[in-house]
Amino acid sequence: MQEGLLSGLESFGLGGLEGMSLFEDEKKKEQAKAVVELTEKDFLLDKSMTCPVCDAEFKARMVKGGKAKLVGQDLDLRPKYKELDITKYDVVMCPQCGYTALQRYFPNTLEVQRKRIREKICANFKPQKNFPETYTYDEAIERYKMALVNAIVKGAKASEKAYICLKSSWVVRGKAEELGEGHADYAKTKAMEAEFTKNAFEGFMAAVQSENFPMCGMDEGAINYLLAVLGYKTDHLDISQKMIATILQSSTANPRMKDKARDLKEMVVAKIKAKG
Repeated sequence: MQEGLLSGLESFGLGGLEGMSLFEDEKKKEQAKAVVELTEKDFLLDKSMTCPVCDAEFKARMVKGGKAKLVGQDLDLRPKYKELDITKYDVVMCPQCGYTALQRYFPNTLEVQRKRIREKICANFKPQKNFPETYTYDEAIERYKMALVNAIVKGAKASEKAYICLKSSWVVRGKAEELGEGHADYAKTKAMEAEFTKNAFEGFMAAVQSENFPMCGMDEGAINYLLAVLGYKTDHLDISQKMIATILQSSTANPRMKDKARDLKEMVVAKIKAKG
């Protein structure tokens, strides 16, 4: 009979342990890991923030970097993750005074902007005391609207307001996907998405006339592509074609962006033909 790895332990009085499995514990651990299902809150963290308008200290709910898995991207660059919609968590709102902005803009305010926010936002804001572990789409949309009204009040650049509208359209689209086409509120939700998309297009068109690149963290090629997509979505097909041509003729646009522009060109041509 073949001896096991642990045979011979009887001399130590441990003969009863000779049949133990070498890697059984590891198998059980792996099986235990497999059955654990992560929830949306497992991908979130609370980051300590200080409001630049009222100096209040608070916790902002954000997505843990690098933990969620990117599985795709919509035509207008909306990222899609397997575990959650990260766009819901890109807005930071001070629960004490109401100052709200996208993460990239939150710390950066001028004194004249802070004064306007105190007068128009803080003076009327009702401090928030409820802090949900995760945001529903409706809660996220409300936060984006707060970011937009703050941007208008403080006199933000057109690019910032356009970027808020773009990301708002992404969140509203997420809500529509969650509802499904058969839901009573689906059409109304898609109409809201279209309105945000329209304003994003108009805002970025204004921004490229008066601002320098990079814009909202994007270079000129990315903005041109975004305008091409938004033009396609809002039926400004002439502008979409112009932006596509600019990308394809550019010596600095990366190959991936040019491939996306070529795909979009086919879609634009098909839409023009469909319109007769």
